[in-house]
Amino acid sequence: MYADVFSLLQRRETERFCLYPSSIVQSFSDSLHYDYLFLTPPVCNPVDARISQKRDLTKSQDMNRCVKRNNAFIYSALRSSELHIHSGGRALSALQRLLNFFESNPKNLNVDGLYGLRIAQGQLQALEQMFKSAESKRTHLTDHNRIVSMLLTQTERIANISLDALVSEQTSYLNQFFLVASKPFVIEYESRRIDRNFIVPNQRSSRFDEDDSDQCFVQLFESSRRADVQKCTISESCWSMLTDQIGKDYRLTHQLLWFLIAKNIGCINQKSAAQHLNRLEDLFCTNIYEDAKLNFVNHINQDLFLEQLLLCSMIGYQDFLRSDWFHEILTWQHPEYDCFSEESEQMGYRSRNRRHLLVEQEMDHGCLAHKSGLAAGLLATYSRVFLQEY
Repeated sequence: MYADVFSLLQRRETERFCLYPSSIVQSFSDSLHYDYLFLTPPVCNPVDARISQKRDLTKSQDMNRCVKRNNAFIYSALRSSELHIHSGGRALSALQRLLNFFESNPKNLNVDGLYGLRIAQGQLQALEQMFKSAESKRTHLTDHNRIVSMLLTQTERIANISLDALVSEQTSYLNQFFLVASKPFVIEYESRRIDRNFIVPNQRSSRFDEDDSDQCFVQLFESSRRADVQKCTISESCWSMLTDQIGKDYRLTHQLLWFLIAKNIGCINQKSAAQHLNRLEDLFCTNIYEDAKLNFVNHINQDLFLEQLLLCSMIGYQDFLRSDWFHEILTWQHPEYDCFSEESEQMGYRSRNRRHLLVEQEMDHGCLAHKSGLAAGLLATYSRVFLQEY
């Protein structure tokens, strides 16, 4: 049974929602109008949707500082305009070196690294447009403007060469993900903060079926390009896997990624569906942030950490732009080849759950395509946010 994404995201008129939908997701019509965030069964301890302006601030050394605004304590990872410019410059420099590595052998890049470049291309494109806007012209950022334009051109050139090489191989994998590998990945950026009211404690699993997860992406892409299939439709089993249970680690990032791609290809344009997606993004990224904190402290998995930061920061969650995280990521870049490899991982550790956003491939010098692609997207996102926030 299939249903379109818009109907699945329709919001019911209610003021309460549940954060634990694993066993109580309901279908209130034959077209699978799931609205699991807004159910009110007695088993799920619903939370008032009208969240109080006052938030509890848990003291933690992992935050740079906090500020009080509108009677609400919020975290601030960005200290000043000077820091924005300095950090933005460092991000651009690291990205430039990484792109030079990619350009040294663009035909050795796989689909997953290419997707990371398309994310970087979309972020740089947005930053360039901001620089060119009349209200944002700043003569003292002229050098940054030139660098951004140069890097955007370089990113597009590398991505197109890599795409041509992949097309010549005629792989089914590229055919399945061609929609996101063939053009800049543009996603709406809305500056916001995570909401600790969405934390799901001790009820999340990182276990999931990789093949089933990939099949849900394939269904989304095929419904968008095949004339004999209604656009933006997925099966009931896929919708259940995406929403029935809030996952952890790669399982959770894949849940978020699916919705970001659905939005990118035009499946979530209606206002009501977009509002419901915002709730999902709050839920996903709040819990991804909790996972990322543990990942960072325990040095678990750099690839996963990059993925966690990229997916949530590129849609506007500033909590992921912490300066300590940013500086640590810069140390992972290979000192000689400027890529991201396995060498920077903690010695002797190998995660038992190494599931990546898509699939990993080793490049020259032990560099990793997926990890380096994620880093490219994240460095471009850092550059955009640091420089546009000034």
